[in-house]
Amino acid sequence: MSENSADEVIRLAQQQIAERQERAALEQITQVEGRLRREVPWRWIFAGVGALLLVALLFSPGVPLQWKMYAVVHGVCAQQHNIFLGGMQFPLCARNSGIYMSFLLTLGYIYAIGRGRAGRVPPWPISVALILFVVFMGVDGFNSLFVDIGQPSLYAPDNFLRTLTGMGMGISIAVMLHIVLNMTLRKDVEDGVPVLRSWWELLGIMAIDLLALAAIYANLGFMFWPLAFAAFFGITGVLYLVSLLLTSLFMGYEGKITSIRQLARPATVAIIPTLIILGAMSYLRFWLESLGLIL
Repeated sequence: MSENSADEVIRLAQQQIAERQERAALEQITQVEGRLRREVPWRWIFAGVGALLLVALLFSPGVPLQWKMYAVVHGVCAQQHNIFLGGMQFPLCARNSGIYMSFLLTLGYIYAIGRGRAGRVPPWPISVALILFVVFMGVDGFNSLFVDIGQPSLYAPDNFLRTLTGMGMGISIAVMLHIVLNMTLRKDVEDGVPVLRSWWELLGIMAIDLLALAAIYANLGFMFWPLAFAAFFGITGVLYLVSLLLTSLFMGYEGKITSIRQLARPATVAIIPTLIILGAMSYLRFWLESLGLIL
């Protein structure tokens, strides 16, 4: 075989490889476009269902809005050691208010600083701080429990400490859940980018939390609804995001998402188990209370 014929064979082989790669890329683009077209109606369905649920919460008659929120999460929150702001009671207890307000604020903060696709745990000093937040809340929680059951305790618990330590826990939950969702569902996850890169970024969300804490314990009444909604949608949001994760895995979305809009179908379906859990747990607790079995 001459040198020219060998070069021609190599050229033809390279051309065929390039054509196959081009066809594969076109097929992948076609599949993605087809998936996006199928998701469009689900976006409208999701928006409609979400709007309907919000209208039902805000405008259904009978009881004040804060008590409707209280009833919705009655089965998934202890609702003891409650906090008041502007003369109105929060739908969650002091500790859970701190946890889930902070969770929602932290999740928004992560996206605001451009880490929506980040999938790496923070550097080890910051990770240790996040673990310590969990430990601090655990210590304060057990200390409060010992007081409630009449056992010796380390110090006198109060709602300020419950909310403060809960906020640290909320930061940790948001960071970890964000990583799990991205690493599980995203195709374009930035697995080399930490969710929080520096102490300044951690201090940023801590400062936001402390402003919310100050608003509560300075009794700034005009902040009741923003903070009450943050706590309410924080606790229901955690339950919903876990349902969304499991629903997405069941429907075959693992490692396929490049845009949140692509989750429209599982996001709509995930509303169903979320509502079932909230409704069933709330009904069960109200029923047990009516029988005098729990307080």
